[in-house]
Amino acid sequence: MTAMKPKPPYEGAPVGILMFERARDAFYRPLIPGSVGNASTWTVPARYMTMPGINFDRIIGPEASHAEVVVVQAAAELVREGAQLISSNCGFMIRYQDAVRAAVDVPVLLSSLVLGPLLERVLPQGKALGIVTARASSLTPDLLKVAGLPCNSERVAIAGLEDCPVFAGTWLTMSRDFDYDAVEKEIVGAAVNLLARRPDIGTLLLECSELPPFAAAVQRATHLPVYDFTSMIEFFAHGLVRRPFSGFN
Repeated sequence: MTAMKPKPPYEGAPVGILMFERARDAFYRPLIPGSVGNASTWTVPARYMTMPGINFDRIIGPEASHAEVVVVQAAAELVREGAQLISSNCGFMIRYQDAVRAAVDVPVLLSSLVLGPLLERVLPQGKALGIVTARASSLTPDLLKVAGLPCNSERVAIAGLEDCPVFAGTWLTMSRDFDYDAVEKEIVGAAVNLLARRPDIGTLLLECSELPPFAAAVQRATHLPVYDFTSMIEFFAHGLVRRPFSGFN
């Protein structure tokens, strides 16, 4: 007899995204279009999986390694459901990149930092990669190494948003409502200040999964190429769902 094969509960959604548990509080923090957590961001269907008990503080804290088993199990479940690539809603999930890759048989892109080595490599000599991150102090040399980036190199410059009161209150301390215009002003300001400090920057990479909605504003202010989670996921998703070209016949 032919062996019975497991069937996914539904099909046609190739992008699998691991999500933090959302905080229960009185504040208004929507996942807006452009955010990794908003399904309208993607040109192909996505499926989401919440990781029980996992949040930002846990994965950057002293017990971050204890979360690995939960992350791996959630990724494996997404693959069982039919996901053809695995990503997440936090750039600091890069710390689990290798563990998830070892556990599943589909491409794993847990962080936009995965783009870092490619961007750094294609930049001209004398140009640097600028990274805008939610918390610079947490983007440690160990995490840069996991991402494949040089830790102590003039080719990489980092700006954090932890001292931006509206951004930090919205996504780091979870202590205030979301204010689009105020957050955009802070993110653009951080990018402009980074470029003023390091005029040799040739490309910007946005680490946080909540930053893509502001990428266009950052580009208008800096006149630089800007990459983020959406750049990464869409590139690989289009490889999974190729469309035929037309117009010759």
